[in-house]
Amino acid sequence: MPDPTSRTIPRPIDEALIEQFNRELGALSSPARVALPNTNLAEHMIELQDDEGCLVGFIPADTAPRMAAIAYRLYGQAFNRGVRAGEEAAWAKLRHLVGAAAAER
Repeated sequence: MPDPTSRTIPRPIDEALIEQFNRELGALSSPARVALPNTNLAEHMIELQDDEGCLVGFIPADTAPRMAAIAYRLYGQAFNRGVRAGEEAAWAKLRHLVGAAAAER
């Protein structure tokens, strides 16, 4: 039974492979994109990028686009939770400062 999380790469990692992978991500309605890595340290790896072209991480080139889309969705959920936690901490600090300033009056 074939592994649904990966696929066989019949050719070297090149622009044609990247374009096909991105078409498949688009067909899945994923905002994620992939690109050729900017470093030689990532042999057999491709860059997973957000919708602004910023590096999210490296994934194996034989990863199925559906798995890349899932990984990106999980990354987005964790990122948003981190942003919300930071906002909550900032508001708590602001409330504390306003309370401290009001108490000094």
